[in-house]
Amino acid sequence: MPIRVCPFTLCSGNIYRPILQIRIINPHSGNNYRTYGIIDTGADECAIPASYASLLGHNLQAGKIKRIRTGNGETLAYSQQ
Repeated sequence: MPIRVCPFTLCSGNIYRPILQIRIINPHSGNNYRTYGIIDTGADECAIPASYASLLGHNLQAGKIKRIRTGNGETLAYSQQ
């Protein structure tokens, strides 16, 4: 993927964030969903809303459940086996 200039976008609370248009693809079903994501170069993992799973043809319960910390606090997540 080519490196592109990504200007920071003004978000709520007068905070500028590096937001980029992304496409999430389920490699098993080929389903995809276009949305926006915040670039976090220090992140070890990436989390997306559970509501995207059905749009992508993904079964959350087939994954391994674990607790993760996000910018909104601690939550349950599912990861690939």
